[in-house]
Amino acid sequence: MPKFLTPRRVVSSIGLLALMFVADASSHGASSALAEATHALYRGEYIQATQLAGQHLRKFPNDAPVRVILARAQLAQGKIREGFAELQKALASDPHNIDALYYLSQVARELSHQQYQRLFAMAPDSSRAHQLLAEAALGAENPSEAEAEFQKALQSNPRSVEVLTELAELKRSQSKFDEAITYYTQAAKIDSSNYDAAYGLGACYTYKQDYPQATVWLRKAVALAPDSAASHFALGNVLFQSGQWEAAIPELQSSLQLEPRLKQAYFLLGRAYSKLGRQEESKAALKKLDELSRSEVPGQDSASSGTESPPAETPK
Repeated sequence: MPKFLTPRRVVSSIGLLALMFVADASSHGASSALAEATHALYRGEYIQATQLAGQHLRKFPNDAPVRVILARAQLAQGKIREGFAELQKALASDPHNIDALYYLSQVARELSHQQYQRLFAMAPDSSRAHQLLAEAALGAENPSEAEAEFQKALQSNPRSVEVLTELAELKRSQSKFDEAITYYTQAAKIDSSNYDAAYGLGACYTYKQDYPQATVWLRKAVALAPDSAASHFALGNVLFQSGQWEAAIPELQSSLQLEPRLKQAYFLLGRAYSKLGRQEESKAALKKLDELSRSEVPGQDSASSGTESPPAETPK
């Protein structure tokens, strides 16, 4: 299981950052209350820091920097949930407060860790417990352990659509498309409205060059998530590969409306127009592709030559 920061480590690990913050307090619009509470915090006088910040906030409840100090003083005392609540209030006052966002991410990790421990204590052999272990193994780039844990999760709950699709995606990432199709199909039978299963099946059949089946599932994916640029592009790609150039064009255009920098879509759009004899539209699409390529980091403009084929799918 991954390691998480304790409240004391949360405070100590950002000591240098906080000292810099105090030295430049005026740039954060800080008041004398902020400076006093901050100094108390770094003297280890957490109760005093809490009191100073609390007194100030009763008069100025929208002072986000002071509320962050209050939250950190509470965290240092092990009051995780109280600190979490104060950080949420700080963000309600100032959604762009970087310090609040930083500490909130740390607290969220700690709360998540506590819930993990509770889950494993209550139901160590449950489907959810094995699913979490599998996801942790994926994060550690250990696919064999992840697969073993996903299988245990399925033994505990064979109808878990989440586990079925995660296992299918693991197989798809290993180019084991037939196995992936098996798991995606099981998920689709349990939940016919599951986008991940529909998209995954479409992607697998695309790689297998079974374009009729890919078209069926990608049309379903588009219907389930019409605002997904990936599904529109994938469907447009399949239609193009199967020679349905006219039908491919609106799907590729839809993908570009949702994701204007999708170079693969401009590439295929240019080729589709060319196949249909619409040379001016083809030139316009390829010109846009060239402009995008030139705007990127040097060495990334190979697509501007118009000689490469796009991948069979784009990331979801």
